Amino acid sequence: MNQKSITFRCSGPQHHRLHSALSEHRCSRTELLTLALESFLAYAEQESVSRKNLFELVEDVDAHGSGPKFSEQA
Repeated sequence: MNQKSITFRCSGPQHHRLHSALSEHRCSRTELLTLALESFLAYAEQESVSRKNLFELVEDVDAHGSGPKFSEQA
């Protein structure tokens, strides 16, 4: 597999949640982000989810997610 780096910026609340999760799970940032990405991809690959547009997807994640709403983090 040809691996590539991903760089992104996050809001203050997202940055705080990231560091809280790192402390809680005692893992590296790469491990935590990999787990989060794999979890999201498993969710997004569900047939009922894959048919949603971006706005419906955000609404669904906000309704079922355990964290703050997307609008509070972006």
